[in-house]
Amino acid sequence: MMRLLICVAAFSLLAFAQPEAAYADAEPIPVSLRVAALPEGVDPAAATVTAGAWDTAFQPVKSDVLVFDKGVARWYRLQLLADWHEHSPPLLVIQNARFQPVTLFVAPEFRPMVEYHAQSGRDPRFSRRALVFELPQNLGAAQSAYLRVSASSKRMPFSAKVYPEEGYQAADIRWARLMTFFEAVQLTMILVGLTLWLALREKLYGFFVGYLTPQFFYLLVSTGDLYLLPGGRWLEPLGIRVLWFVAALSTPFALSFLIEFCDMRRIAPHFARVLSWLRAPWVVLTLTSLLPMSFHDGNSLQPDIGNMLFLICGAVAILAVVVAWRRGSVAAGIFLLAWSPQSVFTALRAAQLLLATPLPGWLEFTLPASLSLSSLVLTLGLGVSTLQIRRERDHARDEAQHDALTGLHNRRALMVRMAEALAAARQARQSLSLIFLDLDHFKVVNDHHGHLVGDACLRIVAERIQYELRPGDILARWGGEEFVVLLLHTGRQEAEAIGERIRRRVESDPFQAGGETVRLTVSLGVSGFAGAGQDSPEQLIEQADAALYRAKSDGRNCVAVYPAFGAAA
Repeated sequence: MMRLLICVAAFSLLAFAQPEAAYADAEPIPVSLRVAALPEGVDPAAATVTAGAWDTAFQPVKSDVLVFDKGVARWYRLQLLADWHEHSPPLLVIQNARFQPVTLFVAPEFRPMVEYHAQSGRDPRFSRRALVFELPQNLGAAQSAYLRVSASSKRMPFSAKVYPEEGYQAADIRWARLMTFFEAVQLTMILVGLTLWLALREKLYGFFVGYLTPQFFYLLVSTGDLYLLPGGRWLEPLGIRVLWFVAALSTPFALSFLIEFCDMRRIAPHFARVLSWLRAPWVVLTLTSLLPMSFHDGNSLQPDIGNMLFLICGAVAILAVVVAWRRGSVAAGIFLLAWSPQSVFTALRAAQLLLATPLPGWLEFTLPASLSLSSLVLTLGLGVSTLQIRRERDHARDEAQHDALTGLHNRRALMVRMAEALAAARQARQSLSLIFLDLDHFKVVNDHHGHLVGDACLRIVAERIQYELRPGDILARWGGEEFVVLLLHTGRQEAEAIGERIRRRVESDPFQAGGETVRLTVSLGVSGFAGAGQDSPEQLIEQADAALYRAKSDGRNCVAVYPAFGAAA
C-alpha cells in the first residue's frame, strides 16, 4: 500500500508540475518601463503630483523591486520607453500587492482609480492574481502615470509591469484554471473526509476536515475566489484578517490530526505532548486575527509571529513524524510523504514574508500544488487507515465469536445463532435440532498425557465432528470437552442419525496427538424444536444436556434423545 501511495504522489507531482511548466513557458513578456519614486516619507496631495509640481523630486528606481513602506504612503511615476503601438490596450499589472490599496492617476484626466485584492466590483475580465489597471490605448512615452501605494505594517516588495491586454488575459485565464483545479482537489478531499466523519463518527476524520477546510479557504482568499461567492462581499472590510484567520485556524487542526493519524500518544508520547502544547498559541492567534484593524495598524506582529511559529511547528512536526516512522508507523510514513512538500513550500513562503523578499513565480504555484497533493495523499492514507481499522475490528469481532483453541464458534456466538435460527424456524414452522456432545473420561487424558495432548485431541475431535456435518450446520465449543451442534431444518430422526455418525467417527480411529496414542468415545444428547411451541435457546440447551446426562447414565458412548422432542417428532 505504501508503494501505491508513493506512485500516486509521484504521478500527482508530475501532473501538477506539467501545467506549471507550461504556464511558465507561456508567461507574456512585459513592456519596459521607466520608474521613478518620491523620497520616502513624502506624500503630497494628489492634485499637486498630477499637475507635475513634484516631477523634479522623483528619483529613478528599478521597476521590478518597488516597495510598500512601513507606516507611510509612497508615490511612483511610471512612463513607457516608447509610444504604445500594440493593437490591444496596455494593462498596468501590480503583483504581490496582497491586500494593500493602490491608486493610479493616468493622463489626461488623472482620475483616481483604486484597486485592492478584496475589492468588490472589480473588472470581471481578470482574476485577482494581481491588481490590473487598463491604460489608454494611445498612451505615449512622454505621458506619466502616477501610482500611490498605501502605508503598510511592514516593508513589502511588489512589482509594476505593463502587458498587452491580449497576452496577459490569456496567461491570466491559464492561471485561473490551474488555481480552480487545485481548489477543486481540496474541496473533493474535504467532502470525502466529511462523508467518512459522518459515517464513522471518528474524531480523526473530524480533525482532517477541520485541517483541510481552513486550508481550502486560504486558497480561496489567496486567489480572490472567496469574494466572488455569495456573501463574499461581506468579508471585504476584514481585508487581510480573513487570510490570517484561516491560516491560524488550520494549524491546530493539522497538529491534532497529526497526533491522531500517526498515533503519536502511543508511539512518541513526548512529541505528542509538545505538539499538543504548540496548539495553544495558534488558538490565541486565531482570536487576535479578528480584532479590529486599528489593533494591527503600525505593526506586523500577527503575520510575523504566525510565520515564525509555523516554522517552529513545521520543524517539530516533521521531526516527530520521522521518529514515529522510524519506529514502524506506516501512518507516519504516509503523513511524511504527504506533508513534506507542503511543509517545505509553506516554510519557504513564510520565510519570504518574514524577510520581505519578492515572491518568486515558482513559489506562487508550488504552494497551492503542494496543498492539493498533501490533501490527496492524506485522503488515500485515511482510506488505508480506515481499512486497517476495519480489519482490526473484524479480527476482534471474530476473536470474540470463536474459540481460540479449535477455531469453532464459542458459547456466546452459538446462543446468538440459535436465537436467530429458532425465530426463523418458528416463523416458517420448520424443525430444528440440537446435539450436545461430551467426551467420555476426558479428564483421564489430561491427567495421564498432559494438557498439550488433551488440547490436540480437542482439535482433532472438532475436525472429525465437522467432517460429519452438512453445509449450513453449526458446530460450537461449549466449554472444556463439550461441543454443541446446531442442525437447521432437521427433525429428530435425521439428527439422531447424524449424532450416531459422529459417535462412530470419534470412536473408530485412535487419536495420534503429541506422539501419544489416545482412544476416545463421546456421549451425545439430542433435543430440538419440532415446528411449534415457545421453547427458548436456553431451554433447548437444557433439554439436550438432560439427554446427554441420560446417555452418560446408559453407559456412555451412545446417543440419547430428549423424550419430549421424540414425542413431538
